[in-house]
Amino acid sequence: MTTLDMRALYYIALPAGAEQAVNRQAYTEHVKANENCLNQNFTILSQKIAELEARLAALETQE
Repeated sequence: MTTLDMRALYYIALPAGAEQAVNRQAYTEHVKANENCLNQNFTILSQKIAELEARLAALETQE
């Protein structure tokens, strides 16, 4: 049995809210950065799922 190659996912910190932001531009930049990190996380997760499905299919054909 081999261990799965797991990569660290990107850190996500959701902003507290617009009313706490120093200015609207800074808040918008934080939200956009978080959206980008979330999209990268989902891409990594979907790639890992596809990889695991391919491994499972290969194992099932060997039986």
